[in-house]
Amino acid sequence: MVAVSANARDGGSALIGALPAPSSSAQVEQARAGAVEVATDAMQVAQSVQAEAAQVAIDASQLQALEAATAHLDELLAVATAEVDRGAATSRSADRDEVTGMEGTSVAAEEPAAAATSTPTPAADPDPASVFEQTPAAVPTIPPTTGEEDATTAELREAVAAVATATATAKESAEAKKAADVAAAAAAAQAAADAAAAAQAAAEAEAATRAAWKQSLLGYSNGKIPDSALCGVSFDSSVRLRCDAAEQLDILNAAFRAKFGTNLTISDSYRSYAGQVLCKRTKGYLCATPGTSNHGTGVAVDLGGGIETFGTKQYRWMTANAPALNWTHPSWAESGGSKPEAWHWEYTD
Repeated sequence: MVAVSANARDGGSALIGALPAPSSSAQVEQARAGAVEVATDAMQVAQSVQAEAAQVAIDASQLQALEAATAHLDELLAVATAEVDRGAATSRSADRDEVTGMEGTSVAAEEPAAAATSTPTPAADPDPASVFEQTPAAVPTIPPTTGEEDATTAELREAVAAVATATATAKESAEAKKAADVAAAAAAAQAAADAAAAAQAAAEAEAATRAAWKQSLLGYSNGKIPDSALCGVSFDSSVRLRCDAAEQLDILNAAFRAKFGTNLTISDSYRSYAGQVLCKRTKGYLCATPGTSNHGTGVAVDLGGGIETFGTKQYRWMTANAPALNWTHPSWAESGGSKPEAWHWEYTD
C-alpha cells in the first residue's frame, strides 16, 4: 500500500465531505436494488410453496397460476439484477474518477479494490426435508418508494404482488389438501379397523354358533333329539342332521354336483331310537344296537348315487374331498374293516 500523507488525508476528507447529495438517479438505483432484494426473497418463498403444492397434488389450475407468476417474476428479476449491477459498476467508476482528482493517494481509491477482494459467502441450500416447515407465512412485498421510481421497480412490485396472491392461494389449497388427505387416511384406517373388528366379531359369532350347535345336542340321549334341534339341507328336505354337519354337507353337495352334475343321494340321516329298533329288527347286524348308533346323534348319513360301492369314481371323489369338510369314512366301514359299509359317512368335527 502507498503511504498517504496527512495533508492528502485531510484534503481527501474535505473533498469527500464536499461531494453533493445523491442525485435522483442514485435514489432510483437504490429503490431498484431494494426491489430486487425483496423480489428475490419473494421468489424463494413462492418456490418453496410451489414444491409443497406439487407434492400434495393440488388443483392443476392453481399450480399453473403460481408457476406463471413466478416465471414472469423470474424474467423481470434477471433484467432488474442486470440493471442494478450496471448501476453499481457506473457508480464505482464515478467514485474512482472523483478520487483521482484529489492530491496524493486517496484512501477512498483503495476501497473498491478492498471490496473486490471480498468474496461473499454463498447461502447454503435449505434442507429439502424441512423446507416446508421453514416456509414463511406470506410472500414479502415491495414497499412504495417515497422518491422517484423507474419502470423496472414498478414492474417488480406488480409481479411480486401477483406472486404473493398466487402463493397465498396455492398454500391455502396445499394446506387444505393435506388436511383432507390426513382425514381420508384416518377414515380409511378407521374403516379398515371397523372391517377387521366386524370380521373378528363374525368369526367369533360363527365359532359360538358352531359350539352351540354341538352343545345343543349334548343334553339329548341317542335317538331322542327333537326335530327342533336338528337342521336340514337345501337339496333334500328329508335329511335331518346336527346343524353344523348339515351346513358342511350342503357345501360338499355343491362341489359334488359341480363334478358329477347331480346332488348327493342320501338314504338315511338322523335315526330316532324307534327307527334304530326297526333297523335292527329288519337289517340285523347292519344296524347298531338301538341307542348306540351314530345316526342317533345326528352326525351320520348313508349315501347312494355310486358312493355306496367301493372303488367307483364317486366313492374315490368322496374319499379325496369329503374330509376337507370334516365328513369322513370310518375305518371300521372301510373295505378291510370290521363291517365294510361304503355308504356310511360321519361328521367328525
